[in-house]
Amino acid sequence: MPLTMTAIATPAGGKTTTSSMATTTMRFEKRASMASVSSSSQVGASKAVSVRGSVRCGAQRARGVMPVMAVSTTRQSTMTAVTTMRRSTTTAREAIVARAGGGAVEINPNDPPEEEVFDMTQDGQKRRWGMVIALFVAFVLCNLDKVNMSVAIVPMAQELGWTTTQKGLVASAFFWGYSFTQIPGGWLASKYGGKVVLFWGVMLWSFGTLIAPMCAALGMPALLASRFLVGLGEGVAPSAATGVLAKGVPPSQRSKAVTTAFGGLDVGSLLGLLIAPPIIFRLGGWPAVFYLFGALGFIWGAWWLMKFMNDSSTDMKEEAVVGGKKALSIPWGAFIRNKQFWALTVAHFTWNYFSYGLLAWLPSFLADAMNVTLSKSSFLSILPYLSTVVVTALIAPLAGELESKKVLTRTQIRKYSQTICFGGGAVMLTAIGMIVNSTPAAAVTNQTIAAVVGLLSVTFGMAAFIRTGLFCGHQDLSPKYASIMLGVTNTAAAIASTLSTFFTGYFLSKTGGNWAYSLFFPIAVLQIVSVFVFLVWKSDPVDFDKAKTA
Repeated sequence: MPLTMTAIATPAGGKTTTSSMATTTMRFEKRASMASVSSSSQVGASKAVSVRGSVRCGAQRARGVMPVMAVSTTRQSTMTAVTTMRRSTTTAREAIVARAGGGAVEINPNDPPEEEVFDMTQDGQKRRWGMVIALFVAFVLCNLDKVNMSVAIVPMAQELGWTTTQKGLVASAFFWGYSFTQIPGGWLASKYGGKVVLFWGVMLWSFGTLIAPMCAALGMPALLASRFLVGLGEGVAPSAATGVLAKGVPPSQRSKAVTTAFGGLDVGSLLGLLIAPPIIFRLGGWPAVFYLFGALGFIWGAWWLMKFMNDSSTDMKEEAVVGGKKALSIPWGAFIRNKQFWALTVAHFTWNYFSYGLLAWLPSFLADAMNVTLSKSSFLSILPYLSTVVVTALIAPLAGELESKKVLTRTQIRKYSQTICFGGGAVMLTAIGMIVNSTPAAAVTNQTIAAVVGLLSVTFGMAAFIRTGLFCGHQDLSPKYASIMLGVTNTAAAIASTLSTFFTGYFLSKTGGNWAYSLFFPIAVLQIVSVFVFLVWKSDPVDFDKAKTA
């Protein structure tokens, strides 16, 4: 550097003066201070050395020697500052990529603050939670359009003269479409974004709901096709919503957001059972429930399209770092080799076997084993779902508080949630089975009914912990592949839904109508197995892309 050559020992009578040396030092100081804001302490140290060197310069100039200390020290500090700045930038970049599916751990000192990855301003929080509420409403509509057929099928069968077999076909047509779009829905959400896929999913199932009365008038094939469309649309919803939450909600708020959004399913089931009968009786018969619920879906779609679908401010800031979208290659082999992925799959299978098995058979159980009238059994069936809604409202903020205050780690919250959900549920269902086995239908009293319904309500209340366990797990492992992973595990869950309805009826025929061995004990066994399988769980993010090439 020319400046260094000028600074080497200068005679006392030379042209180099104290003022020129000070100017030289100031130039170096300016360059050092511009090198990195993050290295301010190092730059400050270099400034102090430079000032001391300038003072000594005036004294030593009288002896005819100009020291090089000020120049060389400042230059070295400048290089150190630049290196530190580059290292800090690289570390932050790698950490942000890790949040999107890279190899970070649960508590990673290299992770940038959430403010660097998400919009944590007051306005950003408002938009984010507005989006979560919109997801909640979408899931309310999801189960409204699922339950509406369960209620409307009774007057429809009477009016259209359906046989039991035809009623079974209509009830199962939904699951044909629902099972078909689990993995494709996850792939689409991973490739094109959950916001877009969720929008078109809601539009599709709302259209299928809206045309159901017209299709029923055309005949059974047309009605089955409409219910198939409803299943297709609803099949993409869990994966799409998981993708939206994974990319839009900070990890510290994940438990609360997932519980809130997916809690709409429980509210939808409860609301559908409550309002569908009055709508049918007072608003023009069973077609009214399809017209009303279908129209609500299109209203939601307009809201989502205008407010959230194209709003990238609610997404994590990864695109600018990663450098644009690339062709999506799903690491299937890495999924299969991962123990946590299998724990999620087993838990999801068990959850659907439990939830859909009881949803399908609970009214029949209360009518057959408890001697409860059909109208009263429908009312009593609502109470367990009401319990789920109440507990969900409580655990959503609780899980967030426990994690934010570091009372429990994220891994502990997931494990404890699954243990309460399945372990506690297995105990309650076993108790119900023992009551049923020891009480013949003729000996059932009001106290027996109260005990069974009470235990069922406790079971469903503990089941609410699934929202802070299983349904957060996919996002914990990899926000990047959360949608496709949920699509895979939900495919296994959809199979479980079909198996639970079939095997419960099969076991009833083989055991002479024993509800304990046909419904409650099989579910309890599955739940116990799932608790032990989930002990392998860790909420550490997994870099499936690296695992794919390993």
